[in-house]
Amino acid sequence: MTVQKPLWGSEKLFPVLTIALLCAFLLVPGFAGAAIPITGPTVISEPGSYYLATDIRDSPEPVAILIQCSNVVIDGKGKIIDGTDKAESIGIKIYNAAMTLVNVVIRNVVLSDWDSGIFINDVKNSQFEKITSKSNLNHGVLVAHSMGNTFSKITATDNGGVGVLLYFQSNHNTLTEITSQNNGLDGVRFRFSNGNRLQKSKVLNNGQHGINFDEEANYNTIIQSTINGNGRNGIRVYKSNYNTITQNTLTGNKNTGIYCEQSDYNVISGNTVKDSNVHGIQLTTDCVDNVVSKNVVQNSTINGIDIRSDSKDNLINGNTVDKCGAYGLMLAGNQNVIYDNLVRENALAGMGIFSNAKDNIIFNNYFYNVNNTRFGTTNANTWNLTRGEVKSITDGKYSGGNSWGQPNGQGFSQITPDSNKDGICDSPYTLAANNIDKLPLKFKKK
Repeated sequence: MTVQKPLWGSEKLFPVLTIALLCAFLLVPGFAGAAIPITGPTVISEPGSYYLATDIRDSPEPVAILIQCSNVVIDGKGKIIDGTDKAESIGIKIYNAAMTLVNVVIRNVVLSDWDSGIFINDVKNSQFEKITSKSNLNHGVLVAHSMGNTFSKITATDNGGVGVLLYFQSNHNTLTEITSQNNGLDGVRFRFSNGNRLQKSKVLNNGQHGINFDEEANYNTIIQSTINGNGRNGIRVYKSNYNTITQNTLTGNKNTGIYCEQSDYNVISGNTVKDSNVHGIQLTTDCVDNVVSKNVVQNSTINGIDIRSDSKDNLINGNTVDKCGAYGLMLAGNQNVIYDNLVRENALAGMGIFSNAKDNIIFNNYFYNVNNTRFGTTNANTWNLTRGEVKSITDGKYSGGNSWGQPNGQGFSQITPDSNKDGICDSPYTLAANNIDKLPLKFKKK
């Protein structure tokens, strides 16, 4: 076998590779030379590694640190950059009108008493970590037209506006271990920004919404986060589509736990929503083709899961809805599919059917309430599928309709015989005009 020699001999290739690797090494932020101290308000226009050598306190400058180039590292060393609450002032601003900036790293710094603590504009592929932005007039962290960045261990507290705000095409950023607390407006807001991911974060006691998808915020994910005690909704989705809200805990929000309006194709799954002051989860005003699945909703002051007028073609399945102050499920929309839900011990009824609710398909649900249904309309809905050899929610051999139990033992599925032991009651259950469960399931306590 003939082996072809490389075009360059090894004696020539080695020095070329060495020079190339050295150049690449020198271009990495933080390795271009010795770190440069920052002792006061500064404009950074050259790449390199910088550190905050001393606190900056009561700065009257409009911008304390202005970064105008790529490949910059600033280590705050835990020190403070403090302003004087001047309108439109910024603690750290990263922006150059002539170009997109990349590879900027900011870490270990505290910002306070500015209009906005940190403003990141047209920045890509950069890292921001261990930043505290507090007591600013407006926003803690403000991000505009910036993509592919990572934010980790950011704390935004006691700001007058939004804790962390991404807007104007701030896309595909990752936010991890964010704490946004006691801000005057929203804890975290996404506006006209897509494909972002917020994970393992705490959004607590903010004046407005905990997390706000505020118009054309699409394809974003909220996962494994705690959203508690916010002044309005825990999570608000407004005119925003294809978002995923999953595995979060929402407790004690003053309005609704998860609120969707004029929003389509969102997935709300695997969340725990407790003690909401209005509803647990609500779809209202033209919410279409959303999935509300496998959530636990408990102790809402009014309704557990609330589907309002003009909301249609939504899938509501596998949820547990317990001990809400009015209805477990409130249905006023059309053509929704509701199945495999546990609906128990809700005060007014397990399910309310009102307004123009019609053409909904409701099957294989477990109702266990003093009153299982209450009707304000007699439009037709379907309460069972055809009998099938699929295990039912009450572990019967056959599926079909729903299980109707009551705590006093007098529910239809409790008192109606199942003579052939197939898991289907021997008689249909007429709920209201045009609403008949033709294959009610035999009761089994769950």
